[in-house]
Amino acid sequence: MERALAVPVLRSPFALVDALNREWAALGRADLDVAVTAARRGDDGVLHRLVAATLDGDRLAGRVVLQSQLGRLVRMAARDPVAPVDDYVSAFWCVLAAYPLQRRPVRVAANLALDTLKQVHRDRRWMGRSPVAVLVAGDDLEPILDRARPPSEEPEAAAGDLIRAGERLRLIDRPTGRLLHAVYVDGLSGREAAVRCATTPGSLRVRCSRAVHRLAAHADELAEAA
Repeated sequence: MERALAVPVLRSPFALVDALNREWAALGRADLDVAVTAARRGDDGVLHRLVAATLDGDRLAGRVVLQSQLGRLVRMAARDPVAPVDDYVSAFWCVLAAYPLQRRPVRVAANLALDTLKQVHRDRRWMGRSPVAVLVAGDDLEPILDRARPPSEEPEAAAGDLIRAGERLRLIDRPTGRLLHAVYVDGLSGREAAVRCATTPGSLRVRCSRAVHRLAAHADELAEAA
């Protein structure tokens, strides 16, 4: 069997950026590279199709959008004296997953960048107001699960029902629901869940902690909806 040749990837000062570039190079898809080039130029036709596919659950389409804007995210982080590029990548992925395409169908790349900047600043303000709780998978949701699940139901299944109920009640958004699902249903470690959701362990802890506190504040509603 022939061995595939390694694809050379330029190194950057950022581990996450290098990891994303290696992942992209490993795909080796010329059609995707064409889409990245067009999206990087700000081609709204291409970006509109990619974002629409992303919102329909196509993670590869979202990955194309992220790759096309990765250089811009690096430059944004370089101008930020506080937030690292990891925070910008994490925020971008969240913004992309909830982008209001029908309401903002043009200047998509610029809108994504601006929304990402706002998200990073919002996260920074929240972290400045409250201490960040460290996640211990399974413990934080237990009081809510005890009220929401039948005694015979498995904890993982009950957690999934609880997360979906939180999304239906709009207590959490879909990207946050995916984070919670990765930790509480799939049982991934913080690092594994962060990799799956294209974020950082630190950002994951902050967002999961904030989401669990919000769910806990609406435990009675969740018990009825789950």
